[in-house]
Amino acid sequence: MSPAKAMRTALVLLLSALAATCSEDKSFVVVSVFSSAHPIVGVAQLRVTVNDGQYNQQILYPDKPRAATALLQLNDATPVTFSVSLRTMFKADVTLDVEPLDMEQASLGRGTGGPFPLRVGQVTYATVYVSPACDPMTPATVCGADKTCALVCDQNSRPEMLCFPAGQMNPGDPCTDITDCLPGSECFEFKPCSTAAQPRKTCRQFCNIGSDCIVGSCNTSVSCNTTSTSLHLCSRPCDPTGDATVGCAPGLLCFIYTGEVTDCACGDANRVGAVGASCATDENCQPGLMCVDRGGTKSCQTICQLSTPKCPTGTTCTRLTNPDYQVFGACL
Repeated sequence: MSPAKAMRTALVLLLSALAATCSEDKSFVVVSVFSSAHPIVGVAQLRVTVNDGQYNQQILYPDKPRAATALLQLNDATPVTFSVSLRTMFKADVTLDVEPLDMEQASLGRGTGGPFPLRVGQVTYATVYVSPACDPMTPATVCGADKTCALVCDQNSRPEMLCFPAGQMNPGDPCTDITDCLPGSECFEFKPCSTAAQPRKTCRQFCNIGSDCIVGSCNTSVSCNTTSTSLHLCSRPCDPTGDATVGCAPGLLCFIYTGEVTDCACGDANRVGAVGASCATDENCQPGLMCVDRGGTKSCQTICQLSTPKCPTGTTCTRLTNPDYQVFGACL
């Protein structure tokens, strides 16, 4: 008899005995965990969350993290199998979320299985396939062809990089789902300007340095709610002049950032200053305008591009004294 089969048989006998002798309110689950792709090594513990849509229970297997000499490995052939007993509150079908952790309690991947039919006083068998953590810059290495590596934030704002099917949308294109974008990019929502009826989402390319970007600069940091990450995104080149919509997906506007980098973002509620209105920063001016210092007095003025100047009648596209501006000027 193989070790895996022997372990399964032992668990069945153990749980049969438990079911016969323990309270009828208890439920028992035998969980078999596989890796969905490449082996996941260095697993010190599995964090299992059981959920029936109303209640959830978190379980750690084993109870204490394994030592460095006895770490687990998940693969697609031989499962890591263990049993759990569930609280009396679970009396409906349940889903299982399994997260392998390393010795530092960092996530190595995640998988969800179910729903599994739970029967009070009986044994339920559940199989869960875990997607290994991946690198968004080289998604094919772990995820395989036609897959992308995307950021997922769990309920505790912990960042995880997991494999998903990739789509055909390019960076900058509107999207609706995590699977819409090309490998190496992900569908991100601009929450400050989104509503439940009309979310603003576009594909954004991951990057480490500027040369990673097909277009734009590597300057936008990414966080999981309140938790910062080491991830960055490429900016989206666009035209901040005129109505500041050219080059951006519907609902987004083009703004100038440090280093004259242009990127698409939400319109801010503070950006209300019209031409000539006093301001402290660009964020006080309407889209298409910038805050210009004219001898100690700052006011909102129309943005123009020095190489192809277009300004309202009676004004000229003027180079600013600020040395940071070499591409854009103001109509003065």
